Amino acid sequence: MRNISEEEFELKYNSYKPIIFNIAYSYLKNVNDCDDLVQDVFMKYLGSDEKFDTLDNEKYWLIRVTINSCINKYNNSLNKVIVNDDYVNNYVNNESIKEESNDSKNEMFELICSLPTKYKNIIILFYYDDLKIKEISHILNISEANVKKRLERARNMLRNKIKKED
Repeated sequence: MRNISEEEFELKYNSYKPIIFNIAYSYLKNVNDCDDLVQDVFMKYLGSDEKFDTLDNEKYWLIRVTINSCINKYNNSLNKVIVNDDYVNNYVNNESIKEESNDSKNEMFELICSLPTKYKNIIILFYYDDLKIKEISHILNISEANVKKRLERARNMLRNKIKKED
């Protein structure tokens, strides 16, 4: 069990929560489920004896746990709840996704969420969480070349989806 002060935990929580929430929302598309998952991830963090050499390793561990938890929750979920768009837009606008017009931001995020998982993860980690190719490679345990290729394919898929909408 991890022994850290309340202040240190609060700092980590506030620092990592937007990243964890973005990843969770890309899978679950339900704010309440995402909030629950964020809590679960941090409970796993507090219960873990894992030692981290660097803050990056700690961040990568949290991202990996988040992805695995999302996959488990998604696979075990039989019902999908329709989310109140106003609540999601407000939450996302305030906490997670970068500034641009609300409509185009939400449309783009929904397009990204519609991508296959292996491409969706790359886009979110690269653009929304500002991770470098090398960091993504480490988190997903794939080569940097594979990350670049998936990023290229994901961009092409998004371009095609956007063209179809026009």
